[in-house]
Amino acid sequence: MPHTQPSVHSRNPGVALVLLAALTAASAAHAQTPSTLDIYWIDVEGGAATLVVTPDRESVLMDAGWPRPDFRDTERIEAAMRDAGITEIDYLLISHFHRDHVGGVPQLADRVPIGQVIDHGDSVEQADEAALALWQDYETVAEGRRRTVVPGDKLPLSRIEFSFIAAHRRLADAPERRAPNRRCAEATAPSIDESENGHSLGYLLSLGGFQFLNLGDLTPDREYALACPENRLGIVDLWQVPHHGGYGAIRPELAGALEPTVAVVNNGPRKGGTPGSLESAQGTAGVGDVWQSHRALADGAAHNTDERMTANLTEEENCEGHWIKATVQPDGRNWTMTNGRTGYSRNYQSK
Repeated sequence: MPHTQPSVHSRNPGVALVLLAALTAASAAHAQTPSTLDIYWIDVEGGAATLVVTPDRESVLMDAGWPRPDFRDTERIEAAMRDAGITEIDYLLISHFHRDHVGGVPQLADRVPIGQVIDHGDSVEQADEAALALWQDYETVAEGRRRTVVPGDKLPLSRIEFSFIAAHRRLADAPERRAPNRRCAEATAPSIDESENGHSLGYLLSLGGFQFLNLGDLTPDREYALACPENRLGIVDLWQVPHHGGYGAIRPELAGALEPTVAVVNNGPRKGGTPGSLESAQGTAGVGDVWQSHRALADGAAHNTDERMTANLTEEENCEGHWIKATVQPDGRNWTMTNGRTGYSRNYQSK
């Protein structure tokens, strides 16, 4: 019969207890070590759904895509949640009440536990029959857990500062006086947009030296007001450009003042990503790499970004819905952008 070594426990109980204590301490230390901050731009084919998962795995989702009988956009949100290791949404933010942003909310609520629901205030387009129906469906989901925010309000997240800087056409004031934005001298104030787009939520997220700005579908007149006569926001590392990167939404006076290391365009194959806006993103001094959810198929190759930084290349009916992901280290100093289609990534340092 082969000789069997006695266990450590039977040979020396004292040693075993010491080893057990060390392993327990190591496990506790590992459990307390924060994970990364993860940001997903989920492909909802020209709609919007941006998921933020904090180092402590708290979750914030802004917008839920389109209403679809096949639950396509909800399933793509769930796929990103699985990748992030979460099973519920702590805060569901609705940037504004348009179909491509709020239409998917009832389907998401059928499949995913949702905590607080946050918006800019009541829809301003209820005179329209279709918009009223969207609003009423949203009210049903939000009942009993709705919160309306104003600029300056925050979410109570661990390790993260999460501040609303735009809501219901109101904008946050600069925390300190800044020098006039020289880019405003060549800019003309756009006409006022009173639609739901102009009322969109916008937020600024900070982790250490890292900052991420998401302006929803904020309109050119509100962008101009953030940038002129002075830049209210300072510089940021990562910027989700407004309104799917289309329809004149990338204003050079704001884009240049923000000096984003990376700008993300959450466009669809034929929604957003318009030539003028993409050209502005690519050609404005101070804007670094541009990442796109989709190749803009109605545009020429000259204005689309490098395919390595483009998550999806096909028409909607053939699209697999790959995401773009930002992974930010717990200290906020370094971060990585990854293309979910290919796994291609680039590393960046916070400013």
